[in-house]
Amino acid sequence: MEYLSLGVIIGSFSLDGSLKILSSTDFAENRYQEGNTLYLRKDNELVPVTVNKYRRSGELDIVSFLEINTVEEALAKKGYEVLIDKKEAILPKNYYHFYELEQCEVYDDKDHLLGKVNKVEEYPAQTTLKVKTKEGKLFQVPFVDAFIKKIDIKNKKIIINVIEGML
Repeated sequence: MEYLSLGVIIGSFSLDGSLKILSSTDFAENRYQEGNTLYLRKDNELVPVTVNKYRRSGELDIVSFLEINTVEEALAKKGYEVLIDKKEAILPKNYYHFYELEQCEVYDDKDHLLGKVNKVEEYPAQTTLKVKTKEGKLFQVPFVDAFIKKIDIKNKKIIINVIEGML
């Protein structure tokens, strides 16, 4: 099974075993729905858990799992990564996992190959594709509608709108 990271447990929230999670998912409400099976991982240990309750508190997600019922059990999970099975991590239409975008070939609107997505980076203002040309030069493409014309994940192809100074 392959997994996607949802975040890291940074501590206990209450005496009932609820956990404070510093999440890295944009879809926390979907991922932490009651009854969802997630996994906690640290080193070689992988523990399946079932979501009991979820709520947002500031920058943190507060999640309780059926299998963790005391503050001591919660504190023992500090530092564990929270994972979801990739097959269960379904996104809404026109949303993509970063791993799906990486290694996609990038073309201009005249179908000229510009390079491959080397990395997807998240900045406060927007997500950006870092593209590496065959010559090894890097350029960035903001992941917004003004620049992204078409994405074909199946064929690993992205068509972009090139503006002056981008390349």
